[in-house]
Amino acid sequence: MAKVKLKAPVGLAPRTSEGGPVRNNSQDVELVRKMLKANGLNVAPGNKVDAGLIKAIGAFQKKAGFKWPDKVVDPGGRTLKALTPKYEAALKEEAKPEAKEKPIPMKRVKWKGKDLLLTEKDYELVKADIFKQLDRYIKTMISRHDLNLRIYQDYLDTARIKNGLLNAVANAMIMTWGGIKFPKSSVVTRSIKATGALDRAVKSKNLEMLNTALPEAEQAINEFSAEVERFLKEYIGSGNQVGTALMVTSATSFAVVGVMAAPAVATATGMTAAKAMLVSGASVSMLQSASQELGKHASGQKVTVWQSVKAVAIDGTIGLATAGIGNKVPVKYIEGLCKGLAPRLASKVPYLTVKQLEPFLVKYLAHSGAEVLKASMVAAVNEIGRTAKTGKVPTEMEFKAALENILFAALTAGALKKLGGFQKKWAYKNKEILQGQLVPDRFAKVVKNNNVPNTIKAKMYADVANKVSEEAMKLGFLKAIENSDGTPDEAKLINIASKELARDKRIEKLIDAEIQKALKKHKVPAG
Repeated sequence: MAKVKLKAPVGLAPRTSEGGPVRNNSQDVELVRKMLKANGLNVAPGNKVDAGLIKAIGAFQKKAGFKWPDKVVDPGGRTLKALTPKYEAALKEEAKPEAKEKPIPMKRVKWKGKDLLLTEKDYELVKADIFKQLDRYIKTMISRHDLNLRIYQDYLDTARIKNGLLNAVANAMIMTWGGIKFPKSSVVTRSIKATGALDRAVKSKNLEMLNTALPEAEQAINEFSAEVERFLKEYIGSGNQVGTALMVTSATSFAVVGVMAAPAVATATGMTAAKAMLVSGASVSMLQSASQELGKHASGQKVTVWQSVKAVAIDGTIGLATAGIGNKVPVKYIEGLCKGLAPRLASKVPYLTVKQLEPFLVKYLAHSGAEVLKASMVAAVNEIGRTAKTGKVPTEMEFKAALENILFAALTAGALKKLGGFQKKWAYKNKEILQGQLVPDRFAKVVKNNNVPNTIKAKMYADVANKVSEEAMKLGFLKAIENSDGTPDEAKLINIASKELARDKRIEKLIDAEIQKALKKHKVPAG
């Protein structure tokens, strides 16, 4: 056997290592490719250098233990010598007479009662053809799902008042009075998962995954479509037709997908390469015919354009409205409501200014008063709905005005009434704290004379407490409102007011000043 030789270096040019210039002669390149293939690297035949060849040279050098792989094969060099043994062994194997009759591994596919045999290459060819034929149908399926999801999401966003309050209100009237149920979330979730699995099967070109994902996606998407169709028809009314085509046809009757998904490998066929090509060619012809039929059946339908669906099905009043319209009202919307309510309500609460009442109302309606807001919104929907029934389209301003009026009455009878109860109880507690704690404590620090009669002390305590009572009352009340969590709980508010009053320095100074006046009035020396 002739010695393996190269005329010039092959590989990365310009080279990064020492040595002669890399020429990449076509005959040399072809030889290096064969040698790499013989050494187990996945290199295609050819006589030109490409990135794959250079990468393969580097991978071989690294595997052979080269400290600094330079991706170049030099004539008589280390890389060539390392490649030679297995290449020469492969040449010897090819030279044996029996090697020419070596059986070709085949894949067995059972189709319509017949065992069809395909080479690996032809199997991949048929598989690619099936994916090609199903491409349009699968895209149609995914488009149906996406369309259903967009309709669902648009109604859902409107329910959360993302598309404007009026849309939610208008829909609330339609759905509440019509008893219309929104598409089930479990159906939506199933369609999302099944469509995702189908998409992954297509992208991975995995027939086994496709065989499982395809029927599951068909069923889930059609179930989702049925829910959306039902919802839209109920929403529009039985007198109208929904101009959408959301359902998909079925491709699962085509067993060619399932048959091709799990082929058996028959290694003992005894076929030569020539015979294998003839047998495989006949099998491919039959399976491609089935694939063509699959493509005709799954040609798909035109996907209705979303804009037209929106126009037909929603008729300008998009959105979902549920009985829970007030469940998650955005804080910004609540703040807008309170800006209008605070000036009207402030006059009913002593001490509180509009600026002080507004944040309390926001906290109240966003948390403990959420049910009050929800009930008020439902009442406002019913009130504005009476206008809508007459044929007049309500405006958002009209709804807001109705809601403010209902909330005003609800808050006056609820939260503000509780604040009034807190104010009365705080008046007693304030007097108790002043006479029983704050004034005596300050008196002991200011007056060093321990000979003041108890009757005079009691009278002085009362005088001082009465003088500062109004300021202390106001301070405790405002601090309690400012530091509350929006819950008009009397006990909590009194507790906050008591703590704030006890540590307020301004009240201490007022008490000290009144004590000095009381000492002069009753002619009691401070020392």
